[in-house]
Amino acid sequence: MKSLKENGFIKKLIDNEKKIIEGIVVSIVGAFAITSLFTQSFNYLTDRTYAANTSLVKTIIILIIALVLMGVIYFINQMWARLAMLVFVVAFFLVVGYSSTTLIGGTATVNPIAQECFLALSGFLAVIAFLYVKNDVYKIQEKLKIGNKTMIAYTVLVGIFLLVVTTVIGVFKYASFSAPTADFGIFSQAFEYMKQTGECKTVVERGYELSHFAVHFSPIFYVVLPIYFVFSRPETVIVIQSIMVALPVIPIFLLGRQFKLSDKVTMVIMAIYALFPATVGGILYDFHENCFLTFMLLMLIWAVEKKKNITAIVFLVLTFMIKEDAAIYVAILGLFWLVSRRSRLRGLIAIVSSGIMYIISTTVIKSFGLAALDNYSLDTVRFANLLPNEQSSMFGMIKTFITNPGYVITQIVSNAPGENIQMDKIGFIIAIFVPLGVLLFSVGRKYSRFILLGSIVLFSLMTTYVYLHNIGWQYNFGHIALMMYLIILNLSDMKFKKQRTLVVSSVIICAIMFVGLMLPKCSQYINTYNQNSDKIEQINKAIDKVPNDKSVFTSYMIMPHIYKNLECYDIGVGDPATNQKYGTPEYTDYLVVDPNADQTAQQRFNTLIGSGRYELVYEGKSKGSSEVVVKVYKLAK
Repeated sequence: MKSLKENGFIKKLIDNEKKIIEGIVVSIVGAFAITSLFTQSFNYLTDRTYAANTSLVKTIIILIIALVLMGVIYFINQMWARLAMLVFVVAFFLVVGYSSTTLIGGTATVNPIAQECFLALSGFLAVIAFLYVKNDVYKIQEKLKIGNKTMIAYTVLVGIFLLVVTTVIGVFKYASFSAPTADFGIFSQAFEYMKQTGECKTVVERGYELSHFAVHFSPIFYVVLPIYFVFSRPETVIVIQSIMVALPVIPIFLLGRQFKLSDKVTMVIMAIYALFPATVGGILYDFHENCFLTFMLLMLIWAVEKKKNITAIVFLVLTFMIKEDAAIYVAILGLFWLVSRRSRLRGLIAIVSSGIMYIISTTVIKSFGLAALDNYSLDTVRFANLLPNEQSSMFGMIKTFITNPGYVITQIVSNAPGENIQMDKIGFIIAIFVPLGVLLFSVGRKYSRFILLGSIVLFSLMTTYVYLHNIGWQYNFGHIALMMYLIILNLSDMKFKKQRTLVVSSVIICAIMFVGLMLPKCSQYINTYNQNSDKIEQINKAIDKVPNDKSVFTSYMIMPHIYKNLECYDIGVGDPATNQKYGTPEYTDYLVVDPNADQTAQQRFNTLIGSGRYELVYEGKSKGSSEVVVKVYKLAK
């Protein structure tokens, strides 16, 4: 009698043990992903009762069919089965990621960073699936030939993708009356002011007529003003920002060539930039001069690495024209170039010129008088937690760094008083570092590269000013440029096999976090526009009743749409007495009243209407409803 090991069938099972186990695992994992996609259970992430309300028999039948399908594919071609498993798993985590917005308003709100944690975990699991089949992926990738024309076409397509996504979000947010005075109304009025008068002024930034240069030094606006002259619409301002968010794919392409990265790796880096949540997140509120930072800084970096001195000077000047704190980013680059010995002379020039430019820009800001007018200081607002007392200047922050470094470190995870349960910094750290972490921290022994993370530590993590550590605000555009540079530097030191593994792992996490955190914004504002089309029509009709040369008081969401009136004031901005002190009229020619405006605006409207000086000239109601959505009053003669 033969032993079991000598039995042909058993011997065959033993010899193929690894393949059999793999086939079972691949089939089960792929089948569960297929089943979840087919049943759409991903739409019920916060519904504990889903299992009780769905048919277990039906789900098991689908699961068995999917298991058989995956098993057949594995039997025919093992590689294609593994790849199919990867596709289904990644697809599952993408749709789950998109549905994860329900975590914000569901039972998971006990964890204020539930969505960020969930997306990070989903990305981690998807990467595990990729790492298991990466050799199969590489076999297919090696067969793909990327020519110069293909590379250029891909670069253009990534740029178009960013242009379309950011434009759709921005335009529909504006068209649906979801873009408020701060900050879109400020810039829509500022561009119109520049067109009509040549001066970059607004009457809504502080509640009275004031140069924007009293708040920020941003002559870069005059560089793009010709575009606004041709297309004089607030939507043009949105498109300008979208173009600036899309353009960085060009210097990423150029830097990839400069550091001799393969075109395939460079293509993935472009995808990482496009899908990194903070890239699109920077346009959500709503337009800012910061949008110029990523492109200008990356072009400056490329010019310095390429030793194109004239080009470097051009982009150095353009960077300084963006905003006063742009000098800090240039100084960080200069310090890195100096310490790393990549370009000591250029590094020294960058540091010295940054110091000079920062002094010039802040002097210009002070010369416009805002600090004297209302004792306003960005430094004391944004870095109050690092100042020894309320009377301290920025030198006080330096004193804090020297005398109490332990306290400084605690601020990296500390929030502003009253916001300690929001965990906003932890959520920010997850959203920023989880997608890029494997690339940012693979510096080997070249620790000087960590200098490039200095801006994000200083501007975003050290402060308790909540907007500076939020991927949905504009303050990350400069960080992104330095992080892309750091990523390219790190990859240039690696062998190709390691490069492709890290960039693909990163882009998978970026994609999952992008569809969860950013993609829903497109549908959100489109849906808002469609659902409120009647109300929007009435508000637009009301705005048409106001002549362009008249003064207007209106509220937060309507103000950006009355952009042609240089004396269109947001009635809720500032204190009426202070505003009038600096030239704001007590009574404007028109009032455009939104009944849903905040309480402060309503009280001020009621005071003006109650004065008896105004007469009602238009009242807009929703179709088929008695709901009043807008009123227009005219100052009686």
